[in-house]
Amino acid sequence: MNPKGRYSEEQLFALGLAPLIHDVFRDSKCPPQGLLLTHSHIDHYGLLPYLHESVLIFALKGTKKILEIAHLFRQTAFDPGRLLEVQPWAALRIQDFLITPYLVDHSAIDACGYLIEGEGKRIFYTGDFRSHGRKGVLFQRMLEEPPNDIDYLILEGTMLGRETERLNTEQDIEDNLVEHFQKDGLCVAAFSSQNIDRFVTFFKACRRTKRTLVVDPYTAHIMYSLKELSPNLPQYDWKDGFKVFFVPNTYTKRLADNKLLFRYRSSKITIGEIERDSSRLVLKDNARLRRVLERRNLLKDARLIYSMWEGYLDQDSFWESKSIPIIYEHCSGHAYEQDLVRLVEALKPRYVIPNHTFHPERFKTLFGDKALLLEDGQALDC
Repeated sequence: MNPKGRYSEEQLFALGLAPLIHDVFRDSKCPPQGLLLTHSHIDHYGLLPYLHESVLIFALKGTKKILEIAHLFRQTAFDPGRLLEVQPWAALRIQDFLITPYLVDHSAIDACGYLIEGEGKRIFYTGDFRSHGRKGVLFQRMLEEPPNDIDYLILEGTMLGRETERLNTEQDIEDNLVEHFQKDGLCVAAFSSQNIDRFVTFFKACRRTKRTLVVDPYTAHIMYSLKELSPNLPQYDWKDGFKVFFVPNTYTKRLADNKLLFRYRSSKITIGEIERDSSRLVLKDNARLRRVLERRNLLKDARLIYSMWEGYLDQDSFWESKSIPIIYEHCSGHAYEQDLVRLVEALKPRYVIPNHTFHPERFKTLFGDKALLLEDGQALDC
């Protein structure tokens, strides 16, 4: 993905970066009225720089916050000032459509699905969701109080075809981390800075084992930027909170240039302090930190706790080349197959449309004649 939005519309299509839906992009002669953004993962917002400037874009506050961070760190050319904030379960009208956001459990903060009503039809788009995170109560609420009379359920199916993965919950990960952290030695943690649930999981496991979580300024800034969403999100200035290592990279420099780095000085930890107390720390992984640790010979007794999709590790040979033990502790940000079935049973839609999956044919097995398989860009006459 080119975050700066420099491709032409035809180049996007030719390179396979965008579906053949001409009216959505900036060269459109007849753009849509609005776009509903479900959450802040780049596979959902990455094409926003190409969107026609007249299109209204709606999202929850947490999504807007993350996109503001992405813009600050030049991860996207999209100006998040264009985003219009919506509230969970508060209906809004866009021309002839009534739209209601539904907060969902996902690995991105403030993720949501949307109920869309218009011309006597009711469509529910789940967005990306799960039942096994720290907000699993939202999924249970959906089962107990589902939106009624759904004509079309647009349902994500990311986990279909990955049935061999362990069906862990976020609490399982925390409990497993506690076991790992109770053993001596430096632990390095690999997880996404924007996966707030996973940050909380590592933070809680550290507290339970009297270890201290150490992160880079970029991660600390994400947590600070989101604190108004929840007073329970861990912060650098808490008593026994996390520490910040001022790793020398472009993100740290960006914070310094914007006079934001000074905020985290009170929680700063030096490499000397890390060296003296390494067995009581959990260090969040990043490329520059690895080099620092290697130069200080701190990796000889270290182990990596890898808490992301294992496919990403195939692109990273560092740990294997250094013979560092790798421990996998991860659960998906997406619903397991059993939960897709439970949701369909609760909502009782007339049709189920596969989305966000490499295995749409699996919907036929799960949902029979309810499954309605469409191609990208295919219009459905309701």
